[in-house]
Amino acid sequence: MLSTEVILVNTPPAYGEQKWIDNIQYMLDGNLEFDSIRVINDVQLGGVYDKIRVFSAGREDKQYLYLDLDLVIKGNISHLLRKDFTLLHAWWRDPFHTPLNSSIMSWQGDYSHIYDKFMEDPDYYMVKYHKGIDEFIFKEIQYNTYDKVCDSY
Repeated sequence: MLSTEVILVNTPPAYGEQKWIDNIQYMLDGNLEFDSIRVINDVQLGGVYDKIRVFSAGREDKQYLYLDLDLVIKGNISHLLRKDFTLLHAWWRDPFHTPLNSSIMSWQGDYSHIYDKFMEDPDYYMVKYHKGIDEFIFKEIQYNTYDKVCDSY
């Protein structure tokens, strides 16, 4: 059985404080069996673009689950673990944005090709996909989406 690692991005200005990590850890307790939490704390690309670094962090033969820090976990979330790269279908979002949302993503093994593709020319991709990595993934990466697994407030 693969070990499970939760990856979090805790970069300022929106986040960057330990309380965000503590809150997710508290909500995960009893709601997901996992082996480790990896936290990306330093700003390299800035804004939402630092989230693309989760694919560089997750290069091992493990089960990965990425969670945004502003999620509310209200029960068991083991059903979110997926073999193939999977993220949310943004059913609540206006069509002019993208149909994807990267607040929850899961995959097994090395998906660093997503990071590597973005880092071929990050300045270009940040301008081309100014709406964030959701737009980059939608237009550049093969993905699966979850059925409706959450609410949006």
